[in-house]
Amino acid sequence: MASGTEGDRQLLRGLFIRAYIPNFLFATGQGAIIPVLAISAKHLGASTALAALIVALNGLGTMLMDVPSGWIVSRLGERRSTMVATLLLLVGLTGCYFAHTVPLLGIGIFVQASGWSIWSLVRLTNISRISSVTTRGRAISIFGGVSRAGQVVGPFIVAGVVSSSSLRNSFVIYFLCASVGWLWLEIARDRQDAGAMLPSPAGIAPIRIVKEHKREFATAGVTSYVLGVLRSSRQVLLPLWGYHIGLDISQVSLLYGISSIIDVSLFYPAGSVSDRYGRRAVAIPCIGLLSLGHLLLPLAHNFTVLMLVALLLGFGNGLGAGIVMTLGADRAPEVGRPAFLALWRLVSDAGAFSGPLIDSALIGVISLVVAAPVVGAFGLGATLFTWRYLEETHEHLVTERAIRSP
Repeated sequence: MASGTEGDRQLLRGLFIRAYIPNFLFATGQGAIIPVLAISAKHLGASTALAALIVALNGLGTMLMDVPSGWIVSRLGERRSTMVATLLLLVGLTGCYFAHTVPLLGIGIFVQASGWSIWSLVRLTNISRISSVTTRGRAISIFGGVSRAGQVVGPFIVAGVVSSSSLRNSFVIYFLCASVGWLWLEIARDRQDAGAMLPSPAGIAPIRIVKEHKREFATAGVTSYVLGVLRSSRQVLLPLWGYHIGLDISQVSLLYGISSIIDVSLFYPAGSVSDRYGRRAVAIPCIGLLSLGHLLLPLAHNFTVLMLVALLLGFGNGLGAGIVMTLGADRAPEVGRPAFLALWRLVSDAGAFSGPLIDSALIGVISLVVAAPVVGAFGLGATLFTWRYLEETHEHLVTERAIRSP
């Protein structure tokens, strides 16, 4: 019988072949279309505001599909849900490629985003089901890191093969990545894993799930929501502040690129810390550093200082690689797992969607200078909340604390 350490290695090796590689392909495709969505809309005659709305449909489609994806995975099981997800992606991308009006492009983007939502839930459900609490941090952080790496690689592929006269080819890249990823998954899947074929026997009414797990959503769920806000806010405020202090597009891109490299490079160390020292050891510093980065942003009046702030934000974000998914996976019940995780994704996606809206409101009502510190202060409050209320899920850490308690 394999030792725990050897068993952990076997699990991670199996996930590398059966989950991480296909997910990298899907994420690469997703990364390939993100930079060209607004430009594609503009080429079809959209105004700047309408082009921004088209981009927002990508996140909105994912968020609105979170709860229905729980129903799909519960009813169909993991394998058949993967087929549905891939089919939606391919149909949506085909629609984007052939779209000759802005509304048709918007429909195509919404459909492919729905497929991405189902795909992401299936993978999270699968990893959380087959991993133990002592390997789950690494397993999910690698999953998150692979997703981020793919979304970094995708734009570089587009830059190399797509021109302003062939923007539609970015949808072809995603189509090919998704097709190859699904084919790889089918060939490499574990045929001894009967659980991948089984539907969930539990009812999936969202209200029932929230009632039964209200403490989890009121504590770890708040942490997940705030992380979504801080992460998406960083993506908005960092480039805007760079432009505000007079940096050109190449300098802003360099800042963001280096910050992203730091971010992606930390996914395995973050998972190791999470598995060894617990989820709090990752979640609290992650929120704290992202909040501190927001607070320091208005003090950066030149490229060098802003680079340091960008590195801090990248380090903080990378430290929390996969933590939102891990918090949800730790708390997901054996019966009704997909439905629970679907709601958990809705909470974090709602945070990611509302972050830019909060930034926009603060900038519009007050100013850009004030927006970042306000979001940072909000994050610091959430850091204290997380420190006070986030419960540990590691059995050995829970036991140690119980022994130390009088």
